[in-house]
Amino acid sequence: MKMSSLYRALFVDDEGLIREEVSKNVPWMSLGYELIGSCQNGKEALEIIESHPVDLVLTDICMPYMDGMDLSKVLHDKYPKTKIIILSGYDEFEYAKRALQYNVEEYILKPVTALELGEALKKLKGTLDKEREADRVFGKMNTAYRKSKMLLYSNAMQNLIVGNKSEKESRKELKELGIELTSSYYRVAVVQLDLYTRDKVLEEKAKRESALMAFVVYNISQEVVKEYEAGYVCQGKDLCTLLLLCTDRKKEFEKGAWDICSKIVNELKETMHLDATVGLGSYVEEVRDIYHSYEEAEYAIEFRYVSGSRRVIEIGTEKIGKEENKALEQCIESFILHMKAGEFEKTAKDIDKMKEEISNVRMEKDRIFLYFRQMMDKMGELLKGADLKDTSIYQKQYEVLKEIMKDATLEESLERLKQYGKEVEDSLEGQKNTRGKRYAILAVDFIEKNYGDSSLNLATVCSYLNISTSRFSSIFKNTTGKTFMEVLIQTRMEKAKELLSNTDMKNYEIAEKVGFSDPHYFSISFKKITGKTPTEFARETRF
Repeated sequence: MKMSSLYRALFVDDEGLIREEVSKNVPWMSLGYELIGSCQNGKEALEIIESHPVDLVLTDICMPYMDGMDLSKVLHDKYPKTKIIILSGYDEFEYAKRALQYNVEEYILKPVTALELGEALKKLKGTLDKEREADRVFGKMNTAYRKSKMLLYSNAMQNLIVGNKSEKESRKELKELGIELTSSYYRVAVVQLDLYTRDKVLEEKAKRESALMAFVVYNISQEVVKEYEAGYVCQGKDLCTLLLLCTDRKKEFEKGAWDICSKIVNELKETMHLDATVGLGSYVEEVRDIYHSYEEAEYAIEFRYVSGSRRVIEIGTEKIGKEENKALEQCIESFILHMKAGEFEKTAKDIDKMKEEISNVRMEKDRIFLYFRQMMDKMGELLKGADLKDTSIYQKQYEVLKEIMKDATLEESLERLKQYGKEVEDSLEGQKNTRGKRYAILAVDFIEKNYGDSSLNLATVCSYLNISTSRFSSIFKNTTGKTFMEVLIQTRMEKAKELLSNTDMKNYEIAEKVGFSDPHYFSISFKKITGKTPTEFARETRF
């Protein structure tokens, strides 16, 4: 194997012994790599990479000056083609989630053998080989394309539509190509293949390997627009196709624009078996404002995740979800509560309700994903509370989130959440040996949410759970090791401590806040539990 064909790798770890062992024991060259060096922190690694670019960085997380996560973020932002493998002694899900954000290829837990690392490197080499070949093929095609007159036309039209140049400059470029814009109204549409909806890493690979598909979309779009004598077509960024629709009869052309876009979608499906989505911007009257219509069309494409693919999407004056969605948060709370209660048949309905809420107010995928992460975190807390943190189902959260990021539609993501939720439910059900534990979990949750109600007592909780006080008392004590009143008082005191330490509230205000109608009784109870009066505790803990 020639040295030029090897992929350049850099190893980063603050432990010298580990650097030595990995450098010596991994058969780098036979696996297709050249280890150009090793360093002890992210800062040193970046200094090397800036002058000697690499294909792969293997890094630990905990290091001085710059840790592995910060290094991964810089690589993700500045060197997106550089692959990252994390070797870490931390199995916390938070680290895995951050790694997911930075498109880390592998997250391997230490200790790792040379054989295990070799397998990961071998797998990654397959990916690198495909990208190198795709770059070669795509580069060859791109070079030939740039020499054609089509590129001049496409560049000029794209500059006009996207707004890269002034109206005067764009008109001059187009005029030299024999194109003059004299219509009264203009409207932009963006056509994009649905296979490009995946996460950024896969998206880039798909684009490089499927460049010819972009020409197919361009050609079919051009034929349809020519048939309607409706404007111009060019290729845009990210291998999408741009349509500049022109008319002097806006009212008559309202339906015509939709017909053109729909026909492109249908012909791509029928003749080439390709799924595409079209984002359609609104009409503008001035050439200098065409880029506004383009921005609307680009924005509309983002909603294919919610609206579904293989269709025409127009944002127009529709309501867009920008603020926090309380109804959606309530769906998540209901989902988790039903899980806690073991009412698993209701969790699927909660997810269906989520779909309804998301569809009613259109929301960008990134914002939806935050709600999904919130659900995963809450399910993780349930698993932790049931002593299931070390199980495969808990660790699977990272993989599920990774797959959700790749999903092309909301339907796919919600189905994936349902499937994982069912696995969590099965694990929780298996962990609960008696119905009593379920009652105890619900009771503690009820206390957490209602401790501030001074009328809260044993009867209140038993009424909520629909169980007799004598039976509940026995179950609760056997499950938690404490009486209901002990847990209630402990909860109230812990909340009181937080308020005394972190606020300037008066003692009587805190007493009322945590469920004591009598401030004097609150002070007595607080001192009995903590050994200090509220005033003494506040003086010692407030900054």
